[in-house]
Amino acid sequence: MHYGKHNALKDVSDILSLPESTLTVLFRALFTARMAVCCLCLLCIAGLVNADTITVYHFNTESHNDRDLVLKNTFDRYFQVSHNIQLQPVDDRATFENLIAEKPASLFIMSDWQFHQLKGNASGLIPYLRGLKDNNDTFRKLLIGKGPLTPRNATIAVSGTDDYVQSLLRDMRLNSGPLPTQQLRLLTVPKDIDALLAVSFGMADAALSTENSFEKYELLYRNEYQQLEILGTSQPQKRLVVALFQQHLPALEVALKALLDMDQVPNGQLGLNLLGLDEWTRLTTTRYQGGHQ
Repeated sequence: MHYGKHNALKDVSDILSLPESTLTVLFRALFTARMAVCCLCLLCIAGLVNADTITVYHFNTESHNDRDLVLKNTFDRYFQVSHNIQLQPVDDRATFENLIAEKPASLFIMSDWQFHQLKGNASGLIPYLRGLKDNNDTFRKLLIGKGPLTPRNATIAVSGTDDYVQSLLRDMRLNSGPLPTQQLRLLTVPKDIDALLAVSFGMADAALSTENSFEKYELLYRNEYQQLEILGTSQPQKRLVVALFQQHLPALEVALKALLDMDQVPNGQLGLNLLGLDEWTRLTTTRYQGGHQ
C-alpha cells in the first residue's frame, strides 16, 4: 500500500514537472472532456422532457390570426402551471395537414369545415371536443355592406382562407339573388372587425362577419355601424373542434382534460376568448359527425 501511494505521488510530481505549455494543454483537454460529458447529460435530460411534451396544433380556416404569438403565450401560461403541454399555431393549411398526415400523438384545433374536408384522407381522426359560445355550438356568417352589391368585380373583405370563404358564399342565402363568386375579389384581413372597417372606409364593397363580431362593431363604431346593412346570411356553421387520432386517446387524456378545464381560471378564459369561445364541451360518439346543420 505504501509502495502504491509512493508511486501515485511520483506520478503527480512527474505531471507537475512538465513544461507549463504542456500542462496548459493537458488541463484544457481535461476541462473540455468534462464539459462535453456535462452537455451530453443535459441534452439527454432535455430529450426526455421534450419526449413527454404534448403539442396542441392550431390552424383556423375561418380567420387569418395575426396574434399567433399572443395566442401561444396565453395558452402556454395556462398549460404550464401544472401540465407539460404546449400550443403550436401553424401558419398555413398545407403545413397543418402535413402534420396531421403523420398521425402524431397530438391534438389539433381546427374549423369544423376543415375537419370535414380532411375526413376522407385522415383515417382514425375524430373530433373529440367542440367549442361553445353563449352555450351555442353554431354560428352564422353575415354578408354586410352599405347597400345592394353589383356582383361584377365587387370586393369582399374576409378574414378566412379563400377556399373556406368561396364555400361559404356559394351556400349563403342572399337578400338579392345569387352571388357569382367567380366575379368577386377577396380582400383578406386578420379579423372580422377589420373586414367591417374596410367597408366603412371604402376599401371593400362588403364584408363577411360573424353575428358576434357585428354586434361588437356596433359597440365600438356606432356611427359606422348605422351605415351598414345585412345582405346575406350563411347556413349555421359548427364551431371549432379539437381532433385527435383515436389510437392516441389514452396518451392525450391529460391534455383533453386541461382544455375542458380552461373556463375555470382567468388564464384559460383569456385563451378561450382569443379563439372566440367560452368553453369546450366533450362530444359523444353519436355527435362525432359534426357538420353544417
